[in-house]
Amino acid sequence: MDQSVYPRGWEQRMQDWDAIVIGSGMGGMTAAAYLAANGHRTLVLEQGDVLGGCTHVFRRKGYEFEVGVHYLGDCGRPEGNIPTMLRGVGVDKRIEFAEIDPDGFDVLTYPSVTFKVPRGWDNYQNRLLETFPDDQAALRRYLRIIRKLAGAVDRATTPASTRGLVTFLVRAGWAAPFAMVPLARLLDICGVGPAPRPVLCGQTPAYAAPADRAPAIVQAGYLENYVGGGAYFPIGGGQVLSATLAEVVRANNGDFRLNARAAKIVVESGKVSGVQLADGEVITAPVVVSNADLKRTYLELLDPSVVSPIKRKLVSSYSMAWPLFNTYLGLDIDLSETMTSSQIWKFGTDADFGPMRKAGDWKANGRNLDRWLAVSRENASAMIHIATNKDTMTALAPAGHSVVEAMTYLPPDHDLWGLGAGGPVHGESYRTNPDYQAVKDAVTEMLIDVVDQVIPNVRDHIVWQEAATPITQERYTRSTAGGSYGIEMNVRQVGPLRPGPKTDIRGLYLAGASTSWGPGVEGVMLSGVGAAGAVLGRDLFGEIRKGAVFGNADQLPERGDDWDPLAIATDATPRGQKARAGVRR
Repeated sequence: MDQSVYPRGWEQRMQDWDAIVIGSGMGGMTAAAYLAANGHRTLVLEQGDVLGGCTHVFRRKGYEFEVGVHYLGDCGRPEGNIPTMLRGVGVDKRIEFAEIDPDGFDVLTYPSVTFKVPRGWDNYQNRLLETFPDDQAALRRYLRIIRKLAGAVDRATTPASTRGLVTFLVRAGWAAPFAMVPLARLLDICGVGPAPRPVLCGQTPAYAAPADRAPAIVQAGYLENYVGGGAYFPIGGGQVLSATLAEVVRANNGDFRLNARAAKIVVESGKVSGVQLADGEVITAPVVVSNADLKRTYLELLDPSVVSPIKRKLVSSYSMAWPLFNTYLGLDIDLSETMTSSQIWKFGTDADFGPMRKAGDWKANGRNLDRWLAVSRENASAMIHIATNKDTMTALAPAGHSVVEAMTYLPPDHDLWGLGAGGPVHGESYRTNPDYQAVKDAVTEMLIDVVDQVIPNVRDHIVWQEAATPITQERYTRSTAGGSYGIEMNVRQVGPLRPGPKTDIRGLYLAGASTSWGPGVEGVMLSGVGAAGAVLGRDLFGEIRKGAVFGNADQLPERGDDWDPLAIATDATPRGQKARAGVRR
């Protein structure tokens, strides 16, 4: 064949797809699985070398660390949202979940009080009343409202449509006017005193919005999911989620490509026609689902000429949730012998996420590093996750060892980290930057000090130590300000005030943490089902709740005892320090 008579790029243009998904986070993988299972030849583009976004894992010398999966809500019942979505593509039996300590899946530890958050609304209420007897009347008022809102919330449908919102309002009845009241203001209305407030607001970091900004409906939805439904961890680690959906995509004539960064969403005559990669390759499809960062989708991947000035201004105005700093520790002790599977929230002061965030604001500290570090040490707090206690069946660490992750929220400002305005997305090198390294090391030591208050003498047992900053997150996911929670879940950016899956550009759809369903594994998976449903013009969630199962489950590959989710997610057999030692049964 004489190739000279064909236009440049014809080889790629002959490989058209029905749909392209940008980004392999769980929003993208869920959208891809549902599109493929409904007959759309779907290609997932992942800029990195492993699938999963914030659900992927990494391994170091026998230790396996989670990037973002720490617990999932309501996975113990078939009707839970995550089990329902897995069942909808025929893989609910391929993923098992272990329940985290139901007597205290979260342990909130303050200088003045330690509170174990139990599963079950009545258990939760009784423990609050026992712990804070002087505030019983106010707590009863608060819980009456929050439980009424919680019973009315359907996270799959409430934020997704006008009909869903109306249904919520009808169910909420007399409590509906409180739905959009900031949580801190609701506590004021109910007359809650200062003692219980840190506990009542202590879980707001789970959705990255402080109590003075997060509406009560968000807190109600969170509590319904975890207090009402329990907290769970996927056996085999977070990577099993994306790996399983990758198997669904390939079993249904789809595929994924690693190290394939989307540089441009191609729009012709107001309609999507494909994606151009960073190396210039163009892949065509009439449908593109962007699971990439919302701001980068609108402000960088799309040509300015196809986005209205009003839309660009709106997207630019969204405020992002604060990013995380993560410290990963491999320890030579077995913590399952001395500690439960609980998630531990260790707070340095008797204050919730809001005051701590204000105290640690970079600008509020005059952009003075010494002052900022001093204030940060004084308010040092962390969420401590011990995966080896949550999943005792999988060899996440060498025998007798444990993996621990401590994380906290920090400002995203580039100058705090010694970087210029461009940052890693625009090519700025930082890993050998001494200013960056100094801040990173200081925060790492700060978090180890917090862990030491929970695991005494932890420094004597550290075998492996590593940390990831907001800049790390920005580099690997190209997320605005290094965040993993998308735009903040505040009163101006919640539910229908967030972007839905459909856009003004024909053929372009959105998934991910910044959409109506919000952040977290469940939220982004719901966004993926919502995006696929928008493409297909169907209520997919309604269908799977009624028992529909899509796709070719009989074409899914068999799994042996040596099945490794990281092998699926990297399209390669992990070797050396990336290999898993085995599975404990």
